[in-house]
This record gives sequence, C-alpha cells and structure tokens, in this order.
Amino acid sequence: MRCGTRFSESMHRRMLETKVKVETSEKLHLGIVVCTSEKEEASGRLDKVRTILMDSLGGEDHVELVNRVVCDMEASYDAIAQRLNEAVCGPEMDNANVIVVVVLGKSGQESNPLPFRTGLDVSHVLRQMTTKHADAMAMRLRKAAASEDALAALFENSVGLVRNASSVLISCSDRGLGEAGTVVRSSLNHLVAMLKK
Repeated sequence: MRCGTRFSESMHRRMLETKVKVETSEKLHLGIVVCTSEKEEASGRLDKVRTILMDSLGGEDHVELVNRVVCDMEASYDAIAQRLNEAVCGPEMDNANVIVVVVLGKSGQESNPLPFRTGLDVSHVLRQMTTKHADAMAMRLRKAAASEDALAALFENSVGLVRNASSVLISCSDRGLGEAGTVVRSSLNHLVAMLKK
C-alpha cells in the first residue's frame, strides 16, 4: 500500500534539511595537540598534520584553527600526563570545541612507524580526562584510519568530552589521519551542536 508521496517531497525531508543546515552552519573551532618523541619539532610534519585535519574535517569554510600545541613525549609518564593535561585543559584551548591529539610516529622509519608505548600512555591519560566516552565513535575512527593504513589499527583511539563537557576530545595517530577525520566529520558537527544546547 503506497501513498504516492516521495521522500523528496515530504515534510520529513524539509525537517531533516533544516536540521542538517543548522548543525553544519557552525564552524568547528579546532585545537591540535601534537605528541612527538623527536627532539626537533619538524615543522613540515606539523604543517602536514594541520593540513590533513583541516581538509578532512571540511576545509577552512567549516573549520577554524584555534591553536596548535606540541608535547614532547621524551619524558616520564607523570611529565607526559601533566603536559597533556595542561595542553588540553589549559588556557591554550579555551576557544576550541574540538581538540584533536595526534601522536606522531618516528619520521623516516617505516618498520617502526608508531611509538606503541607512547600511544598507550597518551590514550590512558586522555581517558582519565574525559567525562563521557564515545567508544563507538573511537572504533569508527580506528577502522577508518586502518582502512587507509593498516598499522593505524595498533593505535588506541579515544573520543570523549573534556573541559566540563564543552569540547570534544579525539586522539589518533598520524597514520590514516585523513580517512579518520573524514569519517567522524558529520558526528563532530552533530556533537558540537548538541554541546551548545
């Protein structure tokens, strides 16, 4: 039994279009925390991470970079935890509603692309900071990154809310970053819109 009304003509489509326009009209205010265990800050790699994130999340029309912070991972666990806490919860990220923590692998070493222990330490610290965990979104992020680069599946991604539930926190590696950002873009727009309510 059909009524003859198509979805393209129905009121439900108009309601959905309005909702999508409202959610995507707001720019994401992006804060990037780059964790690296190399002594040099490798500005070329940092610029590449920024470019990949900006492009995969919708470009400059939809994303505004608020701040970029570099954390040195060549320290003890307690020092790493303190620096990450300062970077994510400190004044450097006051205006960011999306904070992405990217763990860089060692440059030029295809056989050892991710500092596995560092990735685990970063994920452990960040999970303690988040108030609400989005495990399903973290799994989508991990699968998408692994579809671009299989070694990204080794990284323990985490997604949740920080800064008194005013910002979304995402942790990932630099491997598979473009695909990971693309797959969570619509979810991020929705989450940011919900945080404002």
